Amino acid sequence: MQIQSEYTFNFDWETVVKGFWRKYPCKEFDFIKFNQVVDMMLNDNNTMSIKRIVYARKFMVWCLTLEEITFDIENRSMQMQTKLLKACKYYPNLSGDESIIYKAIDDQKTHYSKLLSNFHQTFVTKLLSQFNSSFKKGIEVVEARCRELQNKQ
Repeated sequence: MQIQSEYTFNFDWETVVKGFWRKYPCKEFDFIKFNQVVDMMLNDNNTMSIKRIVYARKFMVWCLTLEEITFDIENRSMQMQTKLLKACKYYPNLSGDESIIYKAIDDQKTHYSKLLSNFHQTFVTKLLSQFNSSFKKGIEVVEARCRELQNKQ
């Protein structure tokens, strides 16, 4: 099963990507306890690849994920793939993949899409309700960071 959502930011791609990168730490996502870049590489095709470890914890539930992020400056796009590395013993069958894309539409707008896939069926109901809430909250945080960046200019 897959869940997909899309949104258009009224900010240029560069501002949205900066807003995304400054998303953590924040009170809205206080369960993100740690995120650290562990690898960065400039590729032959003028893209940059970054790997980031993210540790999330809410009460006794925790997980460790790997984000693989690719920036394509020339085409003004950013893609991120998130893979679950390890989860707490309370959810031994927890699985799933997240794909995010930020792509410039023009000099003023950026398209954002998020896709969840390959997750364990027992989490479908809970995942659907949390996905919409998390998606909207993420947009709000990135937009707030974009406004902060514009106010600094």
